[in-house]
Amino acid sequence: MGLRKVVALLLALAAGPVAGCGLLTSETASGFMPQAGVCHQAPGDNASGEAYRPVDCTERHEAETFLVSRFAGPDAESDGPPVTGSDAALRAWSSCATATREFLGGDWVVGRLSLRLVLPTTEGWAAAERWYRCDLVEIVALDLYEPSPRANSLKGALSSPSSPLRHGCYNATFGRDDELTALPPASCTGPHRTEFAGIWWADDVPYGEEIRSDEMTDGCYGVIARYVGLADDEEVRRRLRSLILPPTDEDLAAGDTSVLCLLHTDGRPLTRSLAGVGVRRLPPRR
Repeated sequence: MGLRKVVALLLALAAGPVAGCGLLTSETASGFMPQAGVCHQAPGDNASGEAYRPVDCTERHEAETFLVSRFAGPDAESDGPPVTGSDAALRAWSSCATATREFLGGDWVVGRLSLRLVLPTTEGWAAAERWYRCDLVEIVALDLYEPSPRANSLKGALSSPSSPLRHGCYNATFGRDDELTALPPASCTGPHRTEFAGIWWADDVPYGEEIRSDEMTDGCYGVIARYVGLADDEEVRRRLRSLILPPTDEDLAAGDTSVLCLLHTDGRPLTRSLAGVGVRRLPPRR
């Protein structure tokens, strides 16, 4: 895929989750229950017992299962696996998103990661399988949104502020009509024009509705103002551009409401991060 869909670029379940390397033990008609603490050669692999061939996370892989849990109550009573956008699927995806913080040492959205919810097949559901699986996938870059193979676990991968997986600084390039075309990474202590400032959450947008560009712009300027250490965004708007990276259509449908906010200057390259610098160290007014 291309950029993370450039513009300009739910509740915890009643059943307790089980993480780590252990196998969830629960009697189902099929007898199949996936494991946490294992990896997979490709995202979405091994959703059925017949195809289940996980690999050790020290082997080459593209996805890692960090949590397996079960649907309970009404969520477990449907005739087939929960469909994308259903209350059951949204609750499961939300429980996966919450669990990433403990597993990674930070929220998955601040890193080059994609969160995937894997469900039983239709045949597995009919055989009384009620599990769901939470997988993480490292992506190559914000401007190359595809899996990056690795050969070790992601556990604790975001615990350090200097983790190479965390979003950082870039040198954004633009094409015709000022469209963002690429985000090559750069050192935050070397020449750069673009920085990741944080996340604006579009939680107030009703599910299924498009997140409006003006809402994202206003939200991200607020995020950038807090990042640079200002109380409001008026001065920020005069000095910096806001680059907005909303969720992909697939992630938005799954329940992701995170909008990545980056600041950008068209003036002289920055040679240090603008985090907390205040108004005096911002670029001149545009």
